[in-house]
Amino acid sequence: MNKVVAAYYWSFIPETAQTVLDLGCGAGDIARFSIRPSRVYGLDCDQTAVTVANQFAIARHWDLDSGEQLPFNSDQFDAVIAKDVLEHLRQPWVLLQEVHRVLKPGGTLLVSVICEFGRRTWSDYTHVRGFTEATARELVADSGFTVINVRRMGGVPLSSRLNFVHLNPWILRFPPLHWMWTSSYEVHAIRPTRRTRPM
Repeated sequence: MNKVVAAYYWSFIPETAQTVLDLGCGAGDIARFSIRPSRVYGLDCDQTAVTVANQFAIARHWDLDSGEQLPFNSDQFDAVIAKDVLEHLRQPWVLLQEVHRVLKPGGTLLVSVICEFGRRTWSDYTHVRGFTEATARELVADSGFTVINVRRMGGVPLSSRLNFVHLNPWILRFPPLHWMWTSSYEVHAIRPTRRTRPM
């Protein structure tokens, strides 16, 4: 992830967010390119990546598909980012139920999942599934979150170099461009302020 893409993801995180959890943090690019004075925590299954990520975040080796309780307190985070993670999990709803627990009421959730187009879903042998816009929304909503928006995202040519990544969801609304370049759906959601558990 480059600085421009990271800044796009950070634009969804409230300026008041003090603690952010990056699920599938990889080498810690979300923390490395932070535009907020937030403390970033990360979890990833790649120990080598976690070692690098610890230069920028408080990172830990963790199997996100284990079904185990995340190693954090309830209501600990102001925001959670899960970028390109859930398509790798057998039961992504189990992880999202844990995210619901560790995210503060009113906290922000940003999820990015691979789209349903076959060539994109199955070009990575570690992918378990792809998502449509509807199923991405349903997964997050069924895990107890209030969905604010679902956007299309993808590698529109020159968007990073010319710094217009923020326009990609608008560009990808048009069918020919959507079919050519959409690679993922982004779900922006919040945990409701009333203290209810997901079903």
